[in-house]
Amino acid sequence: MSDTGLADAFAEAMRRSNCARPYEAQPGVFVRCQSRRSAVCPSCAAQYRGDWQRLARSGMYDADGQPVKGFRYFFITLSAPSFGAVHRIPKPWDHAGRMCACGVTHAPADVDLRGIPVDQDRYDYSGQVEWHGTVSRLWASSVDAMRRRASSMEYFVVREVQARMALHLHAVVRVPEGSPVNASLMGAAARSATAAHPVTGEVMAWGQKGVQDREILPRHSREEGVPPDMSTAAARVIGYVSKALNYSLKDITPGQDAADSNPSPDRFEFVRRLRHAARFQVRCKDCPPSGAADCSKRAHRSLGYGGHTVTMSRPTKQRPGWSFAHLTRKRIREERMAWAASNSTRDDAGGIGHDEVWWANYAADLRARRARESWESRQHARAP
Repeated sequence: MSDTGLADAFAEAMRRSNCARPYEAQPGVFVRCQSRRSAVCPSCAAQYRGDWQRLARSGMYDADGQPVKGFRYFFITLSAPSFGAVHRIPKPWDHAGRMCACGVTHAPADVDLRGIPVDQDRYDYSGQVEWHGTVSRLWASSVDAMRRRASSMEYFVVREVQARMALHLHAVVRVPEGSPVNASLMGAAARSATAAHPVTGEVMAWGQKGVQDREILPRHSREEGVPPDMSTAAARVIGYVSKALNYSLKDITPGQDAADSNPSPDRFEFVRRLRHAARFQVRCKDCPPSGAADCSKRAHRSLGYGGHTVTMSRPTKQRPGWSFAHLTRKRIREERMAWAASNSTRDDAGGIGHDEVWWANYAADLRARRARESWESRQHARAP
């Protein structure tokens, strides 16, 4: 590749898809920063999101892009309990708003108040942070409760932050077609679970409001003799999961409409108090005797939650796991590295230097992303 071609490829790669801050792991060997925050590195965040989109699809589609038959899918939302009254702001499409706890019927234009406590001085900040510290155990208990209803249950779950800065979970649950359960039964089982905080021992539970339990039903054809098609429903669910992932990776203070909008002073104050509780008031299981202020665990920087944004059920001796192809993020990374190695511009005789290899790898990464986007668009296009 000529010098001009390498420069053009690099410029296009930087604009479209490549790591914004690669670091030199070894002399002449650059690796991705692997940030999951879009504001830090759009490329690495997009790659992380794309990997999980592929994993989500692998639990509903086969290798040919067709929905796997013989299973039912439920979409279950689990939310946090109340830690104090917050302003109720209707969405733009909700014409009939209900009266808020503050005594006012808000309009969609009052978006700056969405999720803000009605009384910031009486809100239970420490309680919300403690609940976040129990979410992982609470979800594990919910999985056990659902598997008591359907032992072959598999799941894919995304954790998203609500406008009130509390986590809620979107779970896609898969069971064999003949399982004697429905979405309501599985959702009720999940919400019946409890778990104790690892430090205080306080028993935590899910909220019982704002829940969503529904079955992802196949589309029935109007033509006789044509079996129901799951493609549209599955594609819709994967799209929703992708939307939740995209929101989780943005540097948006929940309640804002876009990353470049300015949070209100009330939201800044709300977030400040939550962060103070997480940093100084609520201990995690790894805190030193001196207290939370001297603990370096991630939970104290993320409002009490130190777990993963996305998880899925893994294979065991009794169950196959969520992914029909047994995909994992590690396997996807290995495939990507093998592809990059086989498509990189190299010269064992030393005719090409480290810099040119680096430029070429950027161009290869760009081609990989375009190929993935093209494949995903073809798969979605196949859904009727």
